[in-house]
Amino acid sequence: MGQGKKVALLVGVGEYGSGLKSLQCPANGVTELQAVLEEASIGGFDEVIPLVNPDVGTMRTRMGEVFSRLRKRDLVVFYFTGHGIKTMTGEFYLTTSQTQLFENGQLNPGTAVEASFVKGVISNCYAQRKVIILDCCFGAAFAEGFLTMDSGGVDVEAQLGGEGWVVLTAATARNYALEQAGEPLSVYTRYLVEGLKTGAAAQEGQDYISVGHLYDYVRHKVQTAAPTMEPAIFNGYQGEEILLARTVINPESTYRQKVQTKIRRGRIAPAGKRFLETWRQKLGLAPERAAEIETEVLQPYVEKQRHLDWYAETLREEIAEEFPFSPEAIKDLKDLQRLWNLRDEDVKPVMQEVLREQGSEHEARLAAMLIPPENVENIGQASPTTPKANVAWALPTLQTYPPFVTVRVDERGQVTERLTQQAQYFVEDLGKGVTLEMVRVPGGEFLMGAPEGEKDANNDEKPQHRVQLPEFFMGKFPITQAQYQAVIGQNPSQFKGGQRPVERVSWEDAVAFCKALSARVGRTYRLPSEAEWEYACRTGTETPFYFGPTIRADLANYDGNYTYSQGPKGTYRHQTTDVGQFPPNAFGLYDLHGNVYEWCQDVWHSTYNGAPIDGSAWLEGGNQGKRVRRGGSWPYSPRACRSAFRFSDNAVDRINTIGFRVVCAAPRTL
Repeated sequence: MGQGKKVALLVGVGEYGSGLKSLQCPANGVTELQAVLEEASIGGFDEVIPLVNPDVGTMRTRMGEVFSRLRKRDLVVFYFTGHGIKTMTGEFYLTTSQTQLFENGQLNPGTAVEASFVKGVISNCYAQRKVIILDCCFGAAFAEGFLTMDSGGVDVEAQLGGEGWVVLTAATARNYALEQAGEPLSVYTRYLVEGLKTGAAAQEGQDYISVGHLYDYVRHKVQTAAPTMEPAIFNGYQGEEILLARTVINPESTYRQKVQTKIRRGRIAPAGKRFLETWRQKLGLAPERAAEIETEVLQPYVEKQRHLDWYAETLREEIAEEFPFSPEAIKDLKDLQRLWNLRDEDVKPVMQEVLREQGSEHEARLAAMLIPPENVENIGQASPTTPKANVAWALPTLQTYPPFVTVRVDERGQVTERLTQQAQYFVEDLGKGVTLEMVRVPGGEFLMGAPEGEKDANNDEKPQHRVQLPEFFMGKFPITQAQYQAVIGQNPSQFKGGQRPVERVSWEDAVAFCKALSARVGRTYRLPSEAEWEYACRTGTETPFYFGPTIRADLANYDGNYTYSQGPKGTYRHQTTDVGQFPPNAFGLYDLHGNVYEWCQDVWHSTYNGAPIDGSAWLEGGNQGKRVRRGGSWPYSPRACRSAFRFSDNAVDRINTIGFRVVCAAPRTL
């Protein structure tokens, strides 16, 4: 955990001036989190300062006092829960017990604490490890029972970010940091506390919880229980690796982690039950306690299903009362959907079931009323692709790209070489002018993982090992939104643009795309194995990047506020970019560094011990609920763009930083 003190300032605000709705959860959240951080066997914090319903002066003064006395080796956690408000000019404020809105709905800025003050206080303290956790909305509450955000977003990283820290948020914009009647904690803080208290946020076999692992756990739980919420992490410049708490490895914690790996579609299937019963006996757990743990782990799935059942029941009752719906009924149904944090894609299957019950005469009218236009066409229809027989396929006619140029840079990022390359490819026609270019990747051998001495290398990138791969074909770019739309019939991305990479797709979504594409074209497409991905990225290089020992922001899309080694700072674009804007590697592949992370087939393993050496995906053992992502992304530092860097996410997570590209094995000639 390092030397130095561990200090936390926990602020909860639930009482306000005029114009803001009071809240019950913030005070409870401070109490629960304080207990976990103070517990010697978990947080082990030296000092935890609770601050409930402070006025403006008290909040500013206490923040100044706490952060001014921190030293270099200290760890500090700043937690805020309550209303967050964004002004018309885009400034973000944390509320206090004095915060009030004018009659026109605008914030009285003298009654709240601006983000710039928070940033200044935190950045001026000497502590090198700073964790900011915001369980708040960016807008005032507008309805009974829950918190809301306004229609605009807040650039959290710009307003609160900075080197040496990490910011975790419950949600960004147009989402809900939930407080419902009868719930003592907000949904975000509930799982924050649970992940620390039970040790469930720790990786299997590890006795510590890092910020990154806690974020992964909370995000997965929150998005399972409340799908519209999008917990986010910003400015993870080594911040993800800060160790926040300890956990005791005991039979209960081990069993809890085993349960988490055996959940399929919100339930434990028969094979999983047999697996868990064997482990229960092996660990000596009482059946009653094992059942309690299973219930706790399944709770967010049960909560979401309960809301879906209620929505279906309400929809039937509304149809029985009046149809077509009045504008008031439509608004009430949408309000209910928001209250329960259900997305359109969550309620769509429920609507389909109700439609089948009601008969075809209701179908088009109900779909048009409640589902956005881009989703209406798929109501009641089968997959947009037509399955074909899975046959061995002949080698298509390969074409050769015109000569293209790759670049190499030195330690300072200066271009030292411009090399002319050539590559072969074939084209898949996806219809309506949309194509998919598949680039030939010659077979070969390489050293997978980070070499000794590579800057910022992690233990999960080791040991370096030799892998031999056969020839295969890989997508020239990550799958674009136009390509995803052509195959699946919808576009879930946040940053819209036909030539931008598709994002907000889970690993399961990516696998479904591959299956649909395979059925359409008669060739087998899949996600790359982790070995294939790194081999294709490196193109024979052994440096951290295929460009050389460092990287620049005009060579890839990442957070250019940060540097790698002696490289320069550059542009931070705050979003994805069109594919193919940056130089390719020697195989003719683009965007392998930055833009979006890319899903791989492999199950997550915390080291390479026992990894395959033939280029195949590693699907046995490990954390079966998590899959590997590679390549870095637009809001991350350049260290995450390294060829060897690897991380994981839950297979069901949909995030605006992750996309994918496809591969197919080299065919045999028929």
